[in-house]
Amino acid sequence: MSVGRKMSQKVLVFATTIRDKLKGRMFGIYRSLVLTAIVMASAFAMTASCCAATAENHPLSIVEADIYVGQKKLTMRLKCFAEDLELLQGVEPYEETGKYDNTELEEGTQDHAKYLLEKILIMDSQGEALKGTVTNVKGFEIPEEGIAAGQLMNYTMGYVIEYSYDEAPEFITIEQQMVADGQLLPTEMKVLLKQAGSDTPLVKMMKPEMPETFQFDWENIPQGSDDVEVWDAWLDEQREKNLGIESYSSVYNFFYITRREVRQEVLIPIASLSTFIDIESKDGRFLEIEEQDALKAKIEVLFSEANPVTIDDKKRKPQFDRIDFYGLDIRDFAMQAERRKVSMANGRVGVIMSYVSGGTPTNVSVTWDMFNSIVRSVDTIVFELDDIRRTQFSKFLENNTYTWSNAEPDFSKPIETVPAHFDLPVWESFPWLSLLLFAGAIYSFVTGRLDHSNEQRYMIAGGLTAAALMAFPFISVDLYAPWSRRMRIESEKADNVFTVLHKNLFRAFEFSDESSVYDGLAQSVDGKLLRELYLQLNDSLRIKEQGGAVANITAVNLIDGELRKNEKYFSTVEPGFVYRCKWDLVGTIEHWGHIHERTNHYDATFDVQAIDNEWKITSMKLEEAPQGVVKTRSRKF
Repeated sequence: MSVGRKMSQKVLVFATTIRDKLKGRMFGIYRSLVLTAIVMASAFAMTASCCAATAENHPLSIVEADIYVGQKKLTMRLKCFAEDLELLQGVEPYEETGKYDNTELEEGTQDHAKYLLEKILIMDSQGEALKGTVTNVKGFEIPEEGIAAGQLMNYTMGYVIEYSYDEAPEFITIEQQMVADGQLLPTEMKVLLKQAGSDTPLVKMMKPEMPETFQFDWENIPQGSDDVEVWDAWLDEQREKNLGIESYSSVYNFFYITRREVRQEVLIPIASLSTFIDIESKDGRFLEIEEQDALKAKIEVLFSEANPVTIDDKKRKPQFDRIDFYGLDIRDFAMQAERRKVSMANGRVGVIMSYVSGGTPTNVSVTWDMFNSIVRSVDTIVFELDDIRRTQFSKFLENNTYTWSNAEPDFSKPIETVPAHFDLPVWESFPWLSLLLFAGAIYSFVTGRLDHSNEQRYMIAGGLTAAALMAFPFISVDLYAPWSRRMRIESEKADNVFTVLHKNLFRAFEFSDESSVYDGLAQSVDGKLLRELYLQLNDSLRIKEQGGAVANITAVNLIDGELRKNEKYFSTVEPGFVYRCKWDLVGTIEHWGHIHERTNHYDATFDVQAIDNEWKITSMKLEEAPQGVVKTRSRKF
């Protein structure tokens, strides 16, 4: 007797007992409701029993793939249920006998090897499919009486496929495309992948057309270990190497809240993006450059409405700074790589959006609403000024909004001007040595004229005159001269004035919009040269390896500076001085959770003048400005 029938009999006995107790017309309605509920419970129990039996006899179609990755060859051993011959190869039982044809089963087993070779793709880092060879087919033993319909799940088939390559692969991408026509549930492939030399396999459950990428380190092969610290050290090393990108099939969101802007960076696999928008590709396996350009417009439409961001309680539209297409090479993230075709299977799209904040915001919120059957969760890193937070958005959560409030608003002090005070006495340079030599020359000349026989005095006079002319620019003394209209600035005061002006130049670039930068520069720069200096300084902050993006200034180190010699005097009509200095400028650009830092060295000469009783820089001439080397490091979070 089946479990469902036994349960049904017990339920009916229970119903009879309840019926005997429910007597009287006043319980009629109540009795009817109870009996109805009992009958429904009995039917449910029998249905559940039948469903359980059906599920046990007909589980989902699952292919088990054991993959061994060596330095020269990849070996894939597949285990399939024979029912796949019916689902995927079209083998059907005869209606007359209710059994399968043995010859058709054997032929289907061989044909299925070709099917697996075609539908399971093993790709290199560029998305090119490796050529595989079926080296072994292990069928199943067919009993003499044959196999009845619905019994193929009791038998399994085995296949071995090998792939060869010249160099040990850094990346392997696997995609399965086993989809049967009319099948309600897709075939799933359980992958157990092991790298040669490693004791730790990787396990993935793969659905059709959702590729998975695996990375291999052949220099530091991870060995099995019970020492947690050893594993943590290895994982940290791998994470640093991969710049924080831990999975090649996941969607990542990096959300930046800075003093200049709010920025959102989304890194999404092309395969996942295709579940939100239609992606056109002539080849079907690769996206050419022109196809990438055409896709950008669709991406902008998608993200213009998705994942709304509010700043200070106002919804802000994104400005698209960059939409880049990446392969698997992590160096594509470190330096902006040359544009090229990318694989549909393992390529990724990076979308960088900025939101105007008008300075350091008070409160910011972002909502992630891009979910479907493929993108079920999104790992998000939030950079809150100097703090870092990790969170996750999920389709299974009711609230997918992240909110930040500025506990200590940063109200930066305005850039102040530098007053030009003229409280020094008036001085004039007195060339005492030249005058003394010239007096000696006159004396020698006069005495030579009185004594015609002594021509040697003429020669002495000429030599003294030449010496006086040579000493005039170099040897002098400053004397108080109230009649002079020239003024002097002390070297120490010039140092102090220029240090403040130089600091103000780069403080102006802390502001987020161009007009605020201009206003900041105007406090230390003559208005006529504002645009010229803005463009000159702005250009020096650009990092071409990051698409010409302007770096954020993190440090300005003034190394050396001096008042230019023989230019410490200036006219009272337009007082000023010339100053030359050397400094280091440290700038950073951060994308995808990793920082690009460059230190540039500068040597420049500045003209400084007192305009409307304020010191202003009127010109800047770069003597030397070699580009520093960009260093890349990942964030610790």
